Amino acid sequence: MQRIENWVGKGLPKVEKESEEYESIKNGFLKGMGFMGNATTIIAIHKNDVSFSLARQARWDSFNIFSKAVAIKSGGDANVRNAWYGSSLDDLLEIVSVGFNGCKSHDAHDESHGVGIPLFSVHSSIDSAMCTVADEHGLRHELLCGVILGKVEAVGCGSKQSQPSSKQYDSGVDDILAPTKHIIWTAFMNSHIHPNYILSFRYNYSKDSVVHGELKPQSPYVLFPNLVARVSNNLKPAEMTMLLKSYRIYRVMINIK
Repeated sequence: MQRIENWVGKGLPKVEKESEEYESIKNGFLKGMGFMGNATTIIAIHKNDVSFSLARQARWDSFNIFSKAVAIKSGGDANVRNAWYGSSLDDLLEIVSVGFNGCKSHDAHDESHGVGIPLFSVHSSIDSAMCTVADEHGLRHELLCGVILGKVEAVGCGSKQSQPSSKQYDSGVDDILAPTKHIIWTAFMNSHIHPNYILSFRYNYSKDSVVHGELKPQSPYVLFPNLVARVSNNLKPAEMTMLLKSYRIYRVMINIK
C-alpha cells in the first residue's frame, strides 16, 4: 500500500489547504455527505497532474476531443459535469495511471442501473463513500472526475442495459429529474471520464452523552453516523450501500426531512 506522502512524486501533487481550489472541493464533498458530514474529516486532496506522463496527457487530450465531439452531436452542449467514484485506493491509483479496466458495481440484490461505470452526482458524495474501502491507515478515498454526460436517458433499477438505447443518447442516469447516479457505458469509460482529484478522508465518532466507549454505548440508542463509522470496516461496499438505502427508507417512513 502506497503512503499518501509518496503520491507527489507520482504525478499527484497535494492541493494546498485553504486555497480556493481546496475549499471548493472540500465544501462540496462535505455538503454531499449529508448526515455524515460532521462525522467526516478530510485528510488531503491530491490533483492528477496530466503532464506527468504521455499516457495521462493522451487521456486528457482524448477527453477534450470527445467533449467537443459530443457537444457538436448534442447541439453545442456536451453536458460535462463533476462526479464522484469511490473504491479501494489501489483501484483509484490504477485508474489515474492507466484508466478504467471494466465496470464494478457495488449495488446489492440486483439493484444496479445498467452495466457500466457508476459514478455519483457531485451532490451525492455520501453514496460514493459507501463504495470506498479503508486502506491500512484507516483512510478512505474517492475520485472527483470530469464526466461527459451528453444526452442522458433513464436506466431502470436492475437493468442489464450495456449501451445507449439509441444513437441520440450518450449516458444513463437513475432518475432524469433528480439524478444521483450516472452510468457511463464501458465503451466510453476511458474517453468520457477523466479522474481529476483523489480526496482522502476518514470517519469520526461523535462524542456526546449518547455514545461512549470503544465498542458499546451506555445507551440503547446509537447515532446513525456513529453506526456507519463503526461498521464500515466490517461490511462490504454492497452492504454499506444497502445500509444507506435502508436508512433513507426509514427517514421517509417517519417523515423526517
